[in-house]
Amino acid sequence: MLVVEVANGRSLVWGAEAVQALRERLGVGGRTVGALPRGPRQNSRLGLPLLLMPEEARLLAEIGAVTLVSAPRPDPRDHGLALASFKRQQEQGFQEQSALAAEARETRCQEFLEKIAEGQAVKKQKLQQDSGSGGSQEAAGSQEAAGSQAVGENEANASQASREHEEAGEGSSSSQPGPSDGVAPLPRSALLVQLATARPRPIKARPLDWRVQSKDWPHAGRPAHELRYSIYRDLWERGFFLSAAGKFGGDFLVYPGDPLRFHAHYIAQCWAAEDPIPLQDLVSAGRLGTSVRKTLLLCSPQPDDRPAGRNLR
Repeated sequence: MLVVEVANGRSLVWGAEAVQALRERLGVGGRTVGALPRGPRQNSRLGLPLLLMPEEARLLAEIGAVTLVSAPRPDPRDHGLALASFKRQQEQGFQEQSALAAEARETRCQEFLEKIAEGQAVKKQKLQQDSGSGGSQEAAGSQEAAGSQAVGENEANASQASREHEEAGEGSSSSQPGPSDGVAPLPRSALLVQLATARPRPIKARPLDWRVQSKDWPHAGRPAHELRYSIYRDLWERGFFLSAAGKFGGDFLVYPGDPLRFHAHYIAQCWAAEDPIPLQDLVSAGRLGTSVRKTLLLCSPQPDDRPAGRNLR
């Protein structure tokens, strides 16, 4: 079963596979709120974790698709230990990658040396054939020039690889820590860092009951939440995808399918059956829906607990 961590009223999904399962199998998209490791100073593209609306988290818990857990608050005294552990793992990864890079460099140098030996052997063989056959000096000269050119290219490649090898050795001995043999051609700027795609479940995490109001789940029993949830579940059961619609003046944006493939067709506003709707709010919401090419849905629950809606174009 999928796990959703709840803290201070915010429901977060940390696993990439869990996010995919929610979207593809359950029709719940959520909203990514995490910064990308290689693009932390932008907000056009975000990553894990996935933030769920309270209505989404409650629906998933009601149908038994996820388990809501309340993770314990981290102890500030453990921050230093976690940081030291991270640095140790990073240093260990750097040492391993340095050893692999040095081994690859040695292999490359050995390949160049083999090519030089092959070129020298070919040149020697051609000289012996020319001297034995008594061929013309021009033919011998042309063959010798060709052989010399091939050997020269191989020697140049080998000398370049040798220089790179020496420079890497000098750099590692002077500024970069590396293996015990002093060969570390890998600079720290080229260190590969493994990015986690999931978060381990805390050992002390306890299940959270969405029916009981608590510090982590303050939504239980609130009339506004109950109203929004009844509308959300009804639209979800009809096969729609829903997301927050605060900037569109509504409660939900209603999509006919996955929001990655479709634009929203409706803006849903939730109203209690006994609440009056001010005419000014109704006109402004209708005009806003028209300007963004969406239909305004006025939704309210009925006495039989079945929501009813009316659309305004």
